[in-house]
Parts: sequence; C-alpha cells; structure tokens
Amino acid sequence: MSSHVLPLLGALRRIAQSLDSYSKAIEHSAGLTLPQLLLLEALRNETAPITAGRLADRVSLTQGTVTSILDRLEDRGLIARMRAIEDRRRVLVTLTPQGRDRLNVAPALMRDDFVRGFAALPEAEREALLAAVERIGSLMRTEPHSEARGVSVPQASELMDQPN
Repeated sequence: MSSHVLPLLGALRRIAQSLDSYSKAIEHSAGLTLPQLLLLEALRNETAPITAGRLADRVSLTQGTVTSILDRLEDRGLIARMRAIEDRRRVLVTLTPQGRDRLNVAPALMRDDFVRGFAALPEAEREALLAAVERIGSLMRTEPHSEARGVSVPQASELMDQPN
C-alpha cells in the first residue's frame, strides 16, 4: 500500500466525521437533514421551476434519492410540484413561501469559517482542490473488493436476499 494512502484515509475519515457532526447539528436546529437543506437551497437559487432530474444533477444526487427527499419536503409544504403546461408529462418543482421561510432561519450548508477560508484561497488552488476531491469521489464509487482474495464485497441488496 502506498505511503500516501493511510494519511488520505485519515483525512477522509476526519471529513466524514465533520460532515456527520454538522449534519446532525443542522437536523437538530432546523428540523431538516443536510440533503433536504441542500435541495431547498438549490431550489432557492433557481429562477424558474425545475425538473427533479435537473435538480438531481445540480446537487449531485441520484434522481431516485432526490424524488424521495422531495416527497418528504412536499409533505411538509416546503416545495410544490406541478405539471408543465407545454408537456403534461414533465413535473416541475418549486420552493414554496414556507420553504423560503425555513431556509431563511436554517443554518448555512457549510460552516462560515470553512466558507471564508475556502473563498480566501487563490482561484487556482480552489479549482485544484475541487478537482482532487471530485477525483477521489470518483475513485471511491468503484465497487469495494478484496485484492488479497479477489472476492467482491457483497452489495446490501445481495445480503438481503440471503436466507437467515
């Protein structure tokens, strides 16, 4: 194993712990999960209603995940769905006034000190960090496996099908 892998894994663990801690704090103070807040914030930045698919692209989540989150947000009156006039098959999503009010009192998506520190970096360094984190994310999307044994780690769905 490369001498750089263990420090990288440690840094990723610290990032994951920090995100988990902040996510729990947001949920406690705003009554919204981090993904819910992320979708509401993305909708606030839209100038017109948007499809769930386009919204999923904007926040880098799967359309199925976004649809599930939108169901919960709609149940709470924070978003509205409507059929597109020009194509009734398309469903558009928009932020409701209640959703906008909730966003106005919700904590920021990222800690202010992180946002300030990241913004203070030179543009080239911000772009390099973003590219590196995106690359790490893409490397981590591959299926885990054991190189020593050459055996794939079973997916959760495979484990659910196994008899007890």
